[in-house]
Amino acid sequence: MCGAYLRVTSEELRELREKPERYWEYADKARDTERAADVDKAWHALWYLIGKAGFEVDFVLGGALLGEADSDGPPRYFTAAEVETISAELSRTGFDQLSSGVELAELDANGIYPQIWDEPDALDYVRAGYDDLVTFFAGAAKAGDQVVTIVT
Repeated sequence: MCGAYLRVTSEELRELREKPERYWEYADKARDTERAADVDKAWHALWYLIGKAGFEVDFVLGGALLGEADSDGPPRYFTAAEVETISAELSRTGFDQLSSGVELAELDANGIYPQIWDEPDALDYVRAGYDDLVTFFAGAAKAGDQVVTIVT
């Protein structure tokens, strides 16, 4: 399972709310641009860490549903106001602060996916995803964009 993020304009979000099946078309067009971010399998560890840290908005598994649940997701979205809140939380919480006091054994004991917690540099993998999201959400907030996310 992998986590992905997509920046969309208000107009694009309206269209996706009407036709959520078009999500993949939008995602394909945004791939490898600043309008997309991919945290790969780090999504679950990020969810765990932000939950422990008490983030106001669960930017990993939260958001409003975009369509109905199926085997691919479903996609969920965050409003521009939620994107601003997420961006602010990410910007003021560095990864060292987020992961402070968290031991790899804790992630393993809690069944956090993927099962890589026996590798000493496993948190570096999660840090890379987090750092990408700091930049991604800052850009989305600055542009006034909404964000659509999916774990598939």
